[in-house]
Amino acid sequence: LFYHELKDIYKQEGKHTQPPVSLEGQMLWREFYYTCSVTCPNYDKMEDNPICRQIPWGSLDDPVYRERLSAWKEARTGFPFIDAIMTQLRLEGHVHHLARHSVACFLTRGDFWISWEHGAKVFDELLIDADYAVNHIQLP
Repeated sequence: LFYHELKDIYKQEGKHTQPPVSLEGQMLWREFYYTCSVTCPNYDKMEDNPICRQIPWGSLDDPVYRERLSAWKEARTGFPFIDAIMTQLRLEGHVHHLARHSVACFLTRGDFWISWEHGAKVFDELLIDADYAVNHIQLP
């Protein structure tokens, strides 16, 4: 229903942004994530997940790994942009999707090299709009 209302508004208003940056594009991505979440085995895990690259992440048994995860979650990374986003997330329970993507990339591909599975748990805990399908695909 919302999608069709949006399409009607687009017809009435004329010029607008196009997918993927438009609201329509964001809705299409969300539906794609939902489809993946119900059709992909082990969607919320790396192991035995056919669409997930298998990466030899560290372990929570390693104190350095654990400290990096805690620093990210508690906005103590030493990177002002990342810490600001994580502070906003903790205080408000919401950050823009591009900010979510930024902190997710920092956690998994930046200096910290922490498994996305741990990041997804933090998102699930702190986001007031936590969404299983979106949280687990945004991080890998």
